[in-house]
Amino acid sequence: MRLDKELGEGLLQKIKDVLGRSVYLYDENGGVIHDSPVKIDLLALKAIQGNEETTEKREGKYYVCIPLIYNNQIVGAVCTGDIKKEEAREFSKLAKGLAEVLLYEEFLVKNINVANDLRGDFIKEILTGTKIKTTEEAVDQGDIIGVNLRFKYAVMIFKIEELYENYMGGQKKMPMETARIKFQEYLKEIEGELLTAFEGEIQNCIVYVGENRFIMLKEIRENVDTLSSFQVLKESGKHIFSILNKMFPDRVSVAVGQYYPGLSGLRKSYEDARIALKLGEKVLPSTRVFHILDVAMFVGLLGDVTSARKNELSYQVLEGLFKDKDLLKSTSVFLECGMNLTEASKQLHLHRNTLIYRLNKVKELIGLNPTSFYDALQIKLGLTAHLDQEAPLQVN
Repeated sequence: MRLDKELGEGLLQKIKDVLGRSVYLYDENGGVIHDSPVKIDLLALKAIQGNEETTEKREGKYYVCIPLIYNNQIVGAVCTGDIKKEEAREFSKLAKGLAEVLLYEEFLVKNINVANDLRGDFIKEILTGTKIKTTEEAVDQGDIIGVNLRFKYAVMIFKIEELYENYMGGQKKMPMETARIKFQEYLKEIEGELLTAFEGEIQNCIVYVGENRFIMLKEIRENVDTLSSFQVLKESGKHIFSILNKMFPDRVSVAVGQYYPGLSGLRKSYEDARIALKLGEKVLPSTRVFHILDVAMFVGLLGDVTSARKNELSYQVLEGLFKDKDLLKSTSVFLECGMNLTEASKQLHLHRNTLIYRLNKVKELIGLNPTSFYDALQIKLGLTAHLDQEAPLQVN
């Protein structure tokens, strides 16, 4: 670790806060970190080069410089001044010990953060960035950082309300650097609990991305495609929720994206999870586990989702309905008639029981009940999103 100006000035302030007195710091080349009232640069350089305590009396004060050691290397020197020689020496030793402890803590924080930041930054880049253009490039960079992208993945997002705030609030008596280290260790414990819960899926990858959120690249071993991945991933989301909810009762939300092949598919899966979390917390707050298809009909409420994406999600949910023109027409008219069976039957020239049969068939096909207000609302939103991109439906 190099004792640069930014790090040095931070150490100076912390030492002053703890010891109540100022000290002078020099880097490994004898360069002053902060101007001292007297020129003792040569004294500091002598201490560094000789790796020994050096003392000099100047203007009625004794100045003592002691080398700073980190990882068995000299990284600079700390100097203090006092009217009495022994007091100057004792204070210098005290300042040296404190500075080396602070250097050690700073090194741990930086190294923990660098390791986490590298993985976190890489995953954020492949999910939302523009620098990595191809799957091959992503795979190569993933190998370097320890993320194997040769497997199938879907993206999940976990949110734990006030995770950071509550943890750091309980560490007020601890120095901030130490608390940050402990928080990183705490995050690793959470990640470890989740990874252990999916024993055998060694390619799963979890990173903390700030704002009390984790991103998980969930390995998919089953022979599934996009449409058939719903149940597998929803069950995984529920499993994750059950684990986290035991640790953080009533503070956990899990959002699940679908599986899509390739790098572009991974990005799409992340977008699914992001949308699912954003919408799920608003329209299904009591559910706490949100698959994108659970909230697909509500994507029209978001301004940052393209019409094509809204259309695609709507089609996935309503596919069975779109493939049967009679059911589509019957459902559309029923909804346009305000869910009034008698009026809809008249417009469709159907017997009331026939319409009821068709509506029950819709429920079996898509899992949404047209005669339930909440489900009917979703179907209506889905039809609107989809038909905006298609030719208008003719019901006469």
